[in-house]
Amino acid sequence: MPIRKLSLLFIFFLFLTACASLGGDKQPHEINDLAHDFTLPDQDGNLVGLSDTLENYQGAVIAFYPKDDSRN
Repeated sequence: MPIRKLSLLFIFFLFLTACASLGGDKQPHEINDLAHDFTLPDQDGNLVGLSDTLENYQGAVIAFYPKDDSRN
């Protein structure tokens, strides 16, 4: 039984390694590079696009934090 679990874990690891090596932008970003346009939900659940934000402002700060365990 332990060999079967180990084999499945190894296959899963190989799968993740293969997925991580697929495509993607390998070039490092430089200062003043343009960001790709994207849309994310804000704290109220409204969708906000980067291009929409930059229409009104000269720059944007993007912050991410994992959801905490608070109950709102």
